[in-house]
Amino acid sequence: MAKLRNTMFASRDSYKRLQSDKALLLSDRVLGLYDSLQDFDREDSRLKVELLFWLAPYTTTQAEALCTELYRTIPIGERTLPVYQAALNVFLRRGRHVQALILHKEALQNIGNGDQVTKTFFTYALLEHRWPLAMNIESQHQAALASSQRDGGASKSNMFWFQVSQIPQLLPHAMEFAKYLKSLAQAKTDNEQVYTFARRFIREALLQEFESSEPAKYKTSVAPQGGSSLAKHEIGRLFGHLRGLNDAAKLYERLLFSMISLNRRYPYPHIHRTVSFVYKELRKKAASEGHRVDEGILLTLLDRLTHFWGALAVKREIHHSVSVNQLVRDWETDHGNVSFDGVSHLLRWYSSQGDSASFGTWWAYLLQHYPEFTARKPLLANKIYLHARRADLAKAKEAFGEVQEALREHDEPMPTACWNVLIHAYSRDDDLNGGLEVLSDMLEQGFKPDEYSFHPIMEMLARRGDVEGVKDLLHQYDTLAGKQREASFYGSLIQALVNSGDMEEAETVLKEALVEVRSARVRGSLTGSFNIIITAYALRRDVDATMQTYRWMKSENIRLDSETFGALIQALSSYRQTHAAFKILRVVMPEHGCRPTAFHFALCMTGFINQKMFKEALEVHKHMTTRKIKPSISSNAAYLEARARKEEIEKNLWGRRDHSWDSRDRLNETMKDLKRLLQKFGEGDNAVKHPQHRLGPGTRVRSVSGAYFSTLIYIHGQTRCFAAVKQLLEEYRSHGRKVTGMTDIQAPIDMIGALMMAHLTAGQHDEVERCWDLAKEQANEISKTEPVPQLKTPNEDAELEEPGDILQLQPPSDAQEAGFQMNSKSTLPSESTADKGATASTKRAQTLMPSNDQSDPTTPKPSPGRSYILTRPLRFYLYSLGAQQRMRDMLTIVSRLFTQGYTMDNPTWNAFIQLLCQSSPPLVLLAYTLTERFLMPNFPGWAPVSTGGYVPHPAARQQGLQYIRARYLSPSQLMPQYKTLVHLGAAVLQLRSIEAMGRRGQVGDLAGMEKYIGSMRQLRKEAPRTLFAVQSMPKVDDALQNRLLRRQ
Repeated sequence: MAKLRNTMFASRDSYKRLQSDKALLLSDRVLGLYDSLQDFDREDSRLKVELLFWLAPYTTTQAEALCTELYRTIPIGERTLPVYQAALNVFLRRGRHVQALILHKEALQNIGNGDQVTKTFFTYALLEHRWPLAMNIESQHQAALASSQRDGGASKSNMFWFQVSQIPQLLPHAMEFAKYLKSLAQAKTDNEQVYTFARRFIREALLQEFESSEPAKYKTSVAPQGGSSLAKHEIGRLFGHLRGLNDAAKLYERLLFSMISLNRRYPYPHIHRTVSFVYKELRKKAASEGHRVDEGILLTLLDRLTHFWGALAVKREIHHSVSVNQLVRDWETDHGNVSFDGVSHLLRWYSSQGDSASFGTWWAYLLQHYPEFTARKPLLANKIYLHARRADLAKAKEAFGEVQEALREHDEPMPTACWNVLIHAYSRDDDLNGGLEVLSDMLEQGFKPDEYSFHPIMEMLARRGDVEGVKDLLHQYDTLAGKQREASFYGSLIQALVNSGDMEEAETVLKEALVEVRSARVRGSLTGSFNIIITAYALRRDVDATMQTYRWMKSENIRLDSETFGALIQALSSYRQTHAAFKILRVVMPEHGCRPTAFHFALCMTGFINQKMFKEALEVHKHMTTRKIKPSISSNAAYLEARARKEEIEKNLWGRRDHSWDSRDRLNETMKDLKRLLQKFGEGDNAVKHPQHRLGPGTRVRSVSGAYFSTLIYIHGQTRCFAAVKQLLEEYRSHGRKVTGMTDIQAPIDMIGALMMAHLTAGQHDEVERCWDLAKEQANEISKTEPVPQLKTPNEDAELEEPGDILQLQPPSDAQEAGFQMNSKSTLPSESTADKGATASTKRAQTLMPSNDQSDPTTPKPSPGRSYILTRPLRFYLYSLGAQQRMRDMLTIVSRLFTQGYTMDNPTWNAFIQLLCQSSPPLVLLAYTLTERFLMPNFPGWAPVSTGGYVPHPAARQQGLQYIRARYLSPSQLMPQYKTLVHLGAAVLQLRSIEAMGRRGQVGDLAGMEKYIGSMRQLRKEAPRTLFAVQSMPKVDDALQNRLLRRQ
């Protein structure tokens, strides 16, 4: 016996004793030692208990048989909880459920903690889905307690279900049990006892699922109304089984609150349908039992519903889905009217959505049920905010006046929030001067500003790239507000630096902001600041810098949001990897708990459009609409462009554009879609708070429908359908009059550029020039810099620069930056390179200074962030001037714009150089000099072209970089295009011909402009890199070189 005990003791706590290679050998040894004992020793109860504990884990038939025998022979008085647990495990493993039930019944009667046996036994039945066994276990437990003479029987009864609630993951088992109930009902073998058990079991499963403090594991979906792994239909069926409980109404309320509270396990959109079912059941109980739903629950549910339906393109769904209107009706049924907090929430919500109709309805409701002025005073700012979100500045100012008058009548001061919302209205309209005036008036009237007073002004300055303005306002905030700085202020400064082109300084400011936030000297999240940097690199097509900043953001534990992923989508799309970008939208964002918006779909659609994959772009739109995601202006504009381009290809309009044109044959299907979108263009469509792609600075938020028309005008202009262009322009004006109530509807700059394209295609150069004047007038207003006043001191006017000779234009020190500046210290070509016989008066005439009758009124220098605003209209205007051979006017316009501070992008620069080469005679020296100074510093050289043929990459061809060692250019990067270098080559051939024939271009409008033609000797001196690039150009048998260089 001692040897047996020593063997068991030595191996009892060793995990190796159950290993497959040792278990059988060890168990056989112990069994052999036990068999060798005398009969007297075998009757030792203590030995039997020890041997039962030791043998219970072994699964051999011999071991389990001995365990059964040992349990049977252990006296009842010596059977403790461990004995019952060990024997129960053996019985359950052998499937001896009858013996297990007998054991369970005995344990409940024999020991005080027999409910632990119940828990083990019930867990087994639950995991094995042996529902009759589970119900028998519960019946035995209840019967044992009923017959017990001990006190506390009722509390012990509840203890059973408490023990059940401690079993993890009850919900999947409850759903399996519901299927079992259905099979019983079909077989007509169900009874009330089964349903009583079902109600209690399902109750505990649902409470565990929705009241647990452990975070739920779920996967966010692209669709706003779905995505949870919860089986909504099956869970709804579970709630139906709770109807028979006595406290069903209270239970529904409890479950409902747990699903919608701040500490809920699941995001509300995932469980909206489940909430709808619970609410429906609760209303049924409330109607039958006279139960009134608690107003706290109704208010919380109202908040969840407004945000849920606000993200959807629909206001109701086919299946039962609780809505705001239904909730309001039920609220009034239960409590007479909606509480003041409920009305306040609805007013704040509808004002943020720009829904004036709903806001007006609830404002009237407020006046009817809560007429006291003190009640509505905190909500007065929402009357202004409603129009601010709709970008209707006139009505916002009118509402501000009404609020001011109402407060004056009650001898109340104007709340700071009202001033702040008015400043926000100016920000929505991009009226910086007006916003500064309101802030100044606010201070003069003795009101103390706060962060919400300054931030809209900083945002307007940041959009303009006015770094000094933002810094000035930051210092004034420190003095006047006397509060902690906000992290969003640093975001404004970073945005200003990005828009002014100083990315290095922007990153430095971000690093400083990190230190300030970590030390609690600045409050707020830096997610937006990181997003600005990531987006800036994405727009510059710098994927490496984009990903590096993204990894930096993650390493600093900065929260990612939907705009972060929007920047990544933008970066991949710019590299023609739109399929990968779309995967981020569909897979990566949901994995990170970020829900895509219409902005992300617009980015993907634009990426496919740029790759000329119009069918895929429309598939993205279909993906969005099938998931009921609320569209935006930008997603609608992208859809229209993809639809139009696809229809254009289907009708083969490009193949017919040079032939006789039937104006009745237009993009009819796309035009129908446009009318449908305009009909749905309702209240609050321009009030969305996520970014709007494809809307430039020239687009006022209140006239965003121009984004729809601009694309169609441009495409119809390209395909010579001028009747459609006129119709679209008239429809735009008509729609603008209807939406804004204004009679004079001006086209935004983007639309003006599209109209210029149409007029240029039609050869209507007078109309092109008229559009240019309109674009220039708008640009001067939109892009001007507003100096930040000292809020109580007069402002000083800034001096403006005078225009100069175009040959004096110099690039910035880092010549890769887009745009160029006047350098007063730069020198004209040396005397040897100029015409030595020219007189002083002649040289003065050659500076091409605008004459008095041509010059604009004094024009303020554009802000750095808006200096590019004219580049597209300028390109069409230059084409128009070139077609008319008005080279003197072209040079004057370009010189004047550069003097004023405007810049050109790479396509416009190249178009300008090509037009100089196409002049008659070509202005070769000027073309080469400007190319040398501005375009050549970034020229990487020619790609090796093999004799077997070289097919340029689509990305290179799209940007005109065929045969050049480049593929993706930042929008601000300058580089000569292949077509430009071919034109420069053709210009050199003409220059050599001119020199050989001894003639100069004293022809017509170019008389007196000989210095811009130059000579080969001047080209070698002034533009050696450009000349070498032209001379080393690969000889390619293509139409362009054959036409310009070989005259074929």
